[in-house]
Amino acid sequence: AITPTTMSAQKGEVIIYRTQRCPYCLDAAALLDELEIRYQEIHLDDNPDRRSVTRSILEGHETVPLILIGDEPIGGFTELAAMHSSGQLIRRIFG
Repeated sequence: AITPTTMSAQKGEVIIYRTQRCPYCLDAAALLDELEIRYQEIHLDDNPDRRSVTRSILEGHETVPLILIGDEPIGGFTELAAMHSSGQLIRRIFG
């Protein structure tokens, strides 16, 4: 099973918890690809309890994508796009 303790991100490393067919997951990956930001994907398609996985990482977050920068969950695609628009995304990842 995938749990938050199975992942230990380096500072600035981007991790996306996602499913294969989720349009917001595809949007998040496309934005990061466009910005040439490397990321690790953790697919939850075969996990019947994926909502509890995302909730255990970010309280109240029951959907995918769930995006982390380092060990800090930032939320989903909306939050990722907002960080990009404000210039915070690049600063947060590359310090």
